[in-house]
Amino acid sequence: MGFIHSKALIEGEVELGENVSVWAFAVIRADEGKIVIGKNSSIQEGTVIHGNNVFIGENVTVGHAAVIHGARIGDNCLIGINSTILDGAEIGEWSIIAAGSVVTPNTKILSHSVVMGSPGKVVRKIEEKDKKLICKSYANYLKKIKKNKQ
Repeated sequence: MGFIHSKALIEGEVELGENVSVWAFAVIRADEGKIVIGKNSSIQEGTVIHGNNVFIGENVTVGHAAVIHGARIGDNCLIGINSTILDGAEIGEWSIIAAGSVVTPNTKILSHSVVMGSPGKVVRKIEEKDKKLICKSYANYLKKIKKNKQ
């Protein structure tokens, strides 16, 4: 089992995988369709997840105050602080959405991409150092789960 902070709000048809963490003031509201969050993923403080049929894969870190609305995010992604991913957008696996970026509706981001800007554009392919950052990020939150259960 993961960790759900007492000040997080989760309502509707939400499916959380093993070791998912949801932190203070995050809102996951599935009143328009099911929301699925894969194992080892973390939803950080102030994040809002809403919309029809949202899917967040495994080993995903969603940074503070991000908004994910009606979008799909593949495995092993890092969604930066205060970024926005809108309806119908799809983020391929092993991708990074930089802090403050906006992925506009129906945008398809190929796997292994780094996206920056508003509107978000692919600026380069992911490198080995980026993969290490993604792994370090989700592993850090797995440690925080253990710490908060003590």
